[in-house]
Amino acid sequence: MTIMKKQRYEIGRIDKTICPFGREDIVLDAGTGRGYLLAKLSYECRLVYAIDVNLDFLRQIGRETEEYNVALLQADVRKLPFRASCFHRIICTEVLEHLRDPLAAVEEFYRTLELGGIGVIAVPTRSSEKVYSRLNRDYHRNEMEHVAILEREQWISLFRKAGFEVLTTKKENFQPALYWILRNLFPIKYDPSSGVILEDRLSDRVFWFVMRAIDRITFGGFSRLGNRIFPKSWYFYLRKVGKDLRFRNRCSG
Repeated sequence: MTIMKKQRYEIGRIDKTICPFGREDIVLDAGTGRGYLLAKLSYECRLVYAIDVNLDFLRQIGRETEEYNVALLQADVRKLPFRASCFHRIICTEVLEHLRDPLAAVEEFYRTLELGGIGVIAVPTRSSEKVYSRLNRDYHRNEMEHVAILEREQWISLFRKAGFEVLTTKKENFQPALYWILRNLFPIKYDPSSGVILEDRLSDRVFWFVMRAIDRITFGGFSRLGNRIFPKSWYFYLRKVGKDLRFRNRCSG
């Protein structure tokens, strides 16, 4: 299934009540990878810039997005080729853990986001990374790529240092957390730099079929409860504030 055939009523795990998207919005998908968010973002917004350092990813995506309002660029999130304050929204999922200096990227997000704009940053939880390392001694291959696995408060401190207001943090990706437990108990080939599966197993397809079935039966309650117990990712919702907004927030707080 190509990315442009995916459902359009949701965008990953992003809570659109906190980060709404509008038809006039210009959005940056920073570190787009395989472009899993692009179909839904392009449907909701006027223009989506998708960047990645991996040219192979961009070439694959390009064949599927050439007729859509998506612009692909090879670029590093730590040095964005965009003018200041040009984006209404910035999305960056499962990227910052790969950087030895994630602050450089966050400062670039702050520079290129408009005043009042919202950014959503997703990173792995420290607890889930520890579990996988204990289950599979070879998980260190992934740890060599995941070089910035911080505690929640450390991420929040980093975002504030860049100038962001942290609106909220959400725990997400319980089902992928379970999947990675399975994959570390029964290791299969994958690309640790991107998490892309290099083998197609019947057990994987069965796993996701069962997960979707349980979620349907429980009206989503299975994932909601699981996210409280064992999330794979934190989703941080950030807002760019200027001096006036920061002063007003302090006075009203």
